[in-house]
Amino acid sequence: MITNDLAQTAVSRFLQQQIDTKSEKLQKQLLKAREDGNHAVITACQAEIDEIKQKFERTHWLDLAVNSMAKQLKFGTHISKGIHPDAKGDNVNFIRKQQRPNTLVDTLVGTHSLANPALDANGNAAALPLASFFDFDVAEDVKVRDLILADNEQFIVSLSDDKEKASDYHARFKQVLQSTMENPMTHERNKQMLWVINDNTANHLDELQYINIIPLYPSALSYEVYLKINQLRYSDENKKALENRFKPNAQHKQYVSMKDLATVQLGGSKPQNISQLMSRQGGRNYLLPSLPPKMAQSREFALSKFTENFFHSKTLKYHIHDDFEYVIQVVKDARNNVDVRDKRKDAIDRMLHTIFAIAHTLQDKPAGWSKDYALSLSQKVWLDPYRADLDGEEEFAQHKAQNEWQTEILDDFASWFNNELREQFQNLKYDIADAEFIEWKREIEDMQGHYQRMGKGVFL
Repeated sequence: MITNDLAQTAVSRFLQQQIDTKSEKLQKQLLKAREDGNHAVITACQAEIDEIKQKFERTHWLDLAVNSMAKQLKFGTHISKGIHPDAKGDNVNFIRKQQRPNTLVDTLVGTHSLANPALDANGNAAALPLASFFDFDVAEDVKVRDLILADNEQFIVSLSDDKEKASDYHARFKQVLQSTMENPMTHERNKQMLWVINDNTANHLDELQYINIIPLYPSALSYEVYLKINQLRYSDENKKALENRFKPNAQHKQYVSMKDLATVQLGGSKPQNISQLMSRQGGRNYLLPSLPPKMAQSREFALSKFTENFFHSKTLKYHIHDDFEYVIQVVKDARNNVDVRDKRKDAIDRMLHTIFAIAHTLQDKPAGWSKDYALSLSQKVWLDPYRADLDGEEEFAQHKAQNEWQTEILDDFASWFNNELREQFQNLKYDIADAEFIEWKREIEDMQGHYQRMGKGVFL
């Protein structure tokens, strides 16, 4: 919260900070000269310091700021020169009047995302101290410009002992900050974009109406991004974590590393010609990766409507590929001992777990989804069990109640698995016959029992 005292002393503290900054080197020279007893240097340094103090004397500086500096600078959050260094168009100061509603637009980052965006300025470099004055921190999250725009009475009074003069200072500062322009000026170096505004109502091309949009550079936003990224990359904590990553006895912590980060340089060797914020950034503007998305195949199980047998679907083969390959590796072991048999059972069980998990995802779909599919009736009952509860599905419900469909599912699995193994082992395809068929059926029956004991019905 801003107090009256902070508001009243804002100008004095800013001017004293300027005096301290400008005379820092001279103060050190003066101190050394006094220690050495060098009166000539003492006199010269003191004269220069007094000149600096005179330059930043309150009345003198405020008169200069209002009558000269304010006329030589253009303020704004969006600047013209960021588009082209020779552009002489006006800047725009974006001020958020109210909090936007929580809509999809607010998921996008923009100047509206900043609670208190920095104010940029360009023009005569000699007038830039006025921009520093507007950006001076009065309190946490409160700057001089906030006091001006809020018409803070204590601040206005502090501008001059003459109330009329203080009001005049405030009014002119506020006008500069708001960048109120009756006729905004653009320039030939600015880009222009025609935006159609009646495309939904126009019947012919010659009826289309346009507005001319002049894009400006969002320097306040780019400056905030610059600060955030630098804080993440170069903070003491991050640098320490980077140093410790290869030290075996050091405390290892997470650190930030930004890949594919690029910069665009504005202003060349003289970024101050672009704007004040650009000068602080050294002209560097970070570019985050803007790459096309990497298309990855969906892992969601999608069954074709033309599939007649769930086990023969290409989608199932894709989803159980790793598990099936493990089964093949185990079956290749020609030894016949307890360990090999247990390993084979484990491999088949793993594959069955995956198959039943996929079946559960289909069973959770809205009842009746299988109506338009070519699956056998038994497989429809298995994969779309709640369809039996729908009106007009009496025949479906009757078939489900008979439980013969469960035997058909076991046979379908065993037959499919036998055929798959025969294709994998051409030299043994005549050896994989009825005995193996019965064994595969027993495996799926055991798995069914396992699920039922856990309270998870495989066949609902």
